[in-house]
Amino acid sequence: MQIWQAYKSIIIQNCSGDTSQLHGLHYWSNKLFATMMLYLFPLFLFALIPGVYMSIISHLYTLAGFDIFIVASITASILLPGMSVKARKSWFIGLLYLLAVGLLYYLGWYGPGLLYLLALTIFCLLVFHGEHPFRTVYANAVICISVAICIHFNLLKNGISLQYSLGSWIAVSSNLIILCIVVAILLPMLFNGLQQSNNRYETVAQATSDTIWDWDIANDTILYNYGMSRTFGHQLTEIRDVNRWLKNKLHPADLHFINKQINKALTNGDNLLQLSYRFLCADGKYKHVFDRAFIVRNSDTGIPVRVIGAMQDITRQKEEEQWLRLTESALRYATDAVLIVEAEANSHHQRKIVYVNKAFTHITGYGKHEVTGTYIDILLKTDHSFQQPTTSAIAEQNSAFEVEIVSHKKNGERYWSHRSASPVKDNTGATTHWILIERDVTLLKGHIDAVEKQNIQLKEIAWTQAHIVRAPVARIMGLADLLSDHVAQNPDAAELLKFLTLSADELDDIVREIIKKSE
Repeated sequence: MQIWQAYKSIIIQNCSGDTSQLHGLHYWSNKLFATMMLYLFPLFLFALIPGVYMSIISHLYTLAGFDIFIVASITASILLPGMSVKARKSWFIGLLYLLAVGLLYYLGWYGPGLLYLLALTIFCLLVFHGEHPFRTVYANAVICISVAICIHFNLLKNGISLQYSLGSWIAVSSNLIILCIVVAILLPMLFNGLQQSNNRYETVAQATSDTIWDWDIANDTILYNYGMSRTFGHQLTEIRDVNRWLKNKLHPADLHFINKQINKALTNGDNLLQLSYRFLCADGKYKHVFDRAFIVRNSDTGIPVRVIGAMQDITRQKEEEQWLRLTESALRYATDAVLIVEAEANSHHQRKIVYVNKAFTHITGYGKHEVTGTYIDILLKTDHSFQQPTTSAIAEQNSAFEVEIVSHKKNGERYWSHRSASPVKDNTGATTHWILIERDVTLLKGHIDAVEKQNIQLKEIAWTQAHIVRAPVARIMGLADLLSDHVAQNPDAAELLKFLTLSADELDDIVREIIKKSE
């Protein structure tokens, strides 16, 4: 078994070529060539022993050597490293042509030479996926015409020339050519149809950006389209053991539930399957996936044989949903009222309210169901100072603005409202909605008014007291000037008067500063 696996690995590696893309006729022609070589080579070895034995006992030593040469050359064509797949194909086809001509020459009626010529047409069309389909027809025709010339002019002294007359050869070879022509016409039609189907499949897969997968339940193999590498970064060649591969790629928290859902769908006879899970990408990050699949069952037994599905990357939608939930939660518990209004007006120039939060109900008294779906005009029954700028700004799709006005609650109670409005634009720059935020500033306005009134009173008090205090200060300063003339001869009195005058001047400066600040 280990020898067979090692041999199989060498053949697949040498004859499959590039396996990074597991789709298309080029891939399947290489895979077909590798599979053909995998089984033909042992068969050639198996057939070599009796063939050489019969050639020797029939004294056809040249034929025995020819058989050994062909098998050795085929061995080299598939085992030698460093050759391209196309070169190996060409070498193999050339050897088969040489084998067909040799068998035809030596064995004639008794050999499979003509059968090889027909098989070569089929082989070439398969391994070269229908390219230049009539090349082998031309080659077979040249061989048959050459043999006919040799028979007619008696150029060959033994072998086929002794078994065929010209007429019999023409009858046999013409049937061969006709069969080759039929094969060369039909197989390319099949390849073209397969290629068109594959192209449509790939086009649809690219248009939807989904990752298409096909699970063969019986063989436990799964194939993906290029979306697996394009969306998730995984190479298609790394998929081997399906169960282990999926176990490593599905998020551990989702694995049990997904297996349970799949087993339930397979055993319950369901045809449709929908799954949501997280899938590990090549960069180590998980993406959210929505998977829709169709289960193909045996028409007689109902046993599931295949599952074909499409993986859709919904990571962005999940992130947006999460963000919307966070935003909704923030709006729900906000203390400011929030309204979202459509930017587009109806025929009556009215704009519909699409959302209000709880704070809006707390501030205005209007319930969510009372205003949602109605028009914003119901809330603009207030001073003209707000009505006019709000409606004109929204109508003109202007930039954000703010206004502070006296508004009314549902019960008619007046309150001071600070309102700000901001436009919401789409990716084209067009305004689709307006967000209005309202805050009840009645208490704040009351505090501000009280402070302003108190400031006025304080200014009045300061001005009054300053002027009242300044009058006696002025009298003291005048009296000090008068006394200075009478105490000039008394040094001690003059010194005391000096300090009295200085203190009066300082007090006068303080009073002047108080008056200045109160103005």
